[in-house]
Amino acid sequence: MHKRAGRVTRQTLDRQRRPMKWFVTVLVMKCQVGSDPRELWDEQVHLLRASGAEDAFARAQKLGKGEAHSYLNSHGEKVSWNFVGIGELQELLESRIRSGIEVYSTLSRGLKSPRVLRKSELNVFRFQRDRNKTAKELLPKELKPFAPR
Repeated sequence: MHKRAGRVTRQTLDRQRRPMKWFVTVLVMKCQVGSDPRELWDEQVHLLRASGAEDAFARAQKLGKGEAHSYLNSHGEKVSWNFVGIGELQELLESRIRSGIEVYSTLSRGLKSPRVLRKSELNVFRFQRDRNKTAKELLPKELKPFAPR
């Protein structure tokens, strides 16, 4: 009972008065192509505005579920992207979003070092260079089944 016939309830007013905070979440998506047993995983980093941790969690869940979709690839196989869960949820310490703000960080120790790409391999430059190509043209052979028709 939030709004009824033009009335605003106490619940709605309380929610509107709460200061909104920024959160970053990692949504984990799994892709399945036809009957192919190989898995393709996508870790998507999203910014969220929420009143607190519980609200951010609920919004991240809703966002993840909304990302799920299916389509037919160029071979007529069904490609399904399914939301698996939340890989991370962090409140941003900065209250104002501005250039250079850190939005996500992971720490690791071990034999495997983090991936570092050359400038030409960074998505922002690849997208500019390849903007007129189809997914089928761009994907490596092992990922071509994931391309839409």
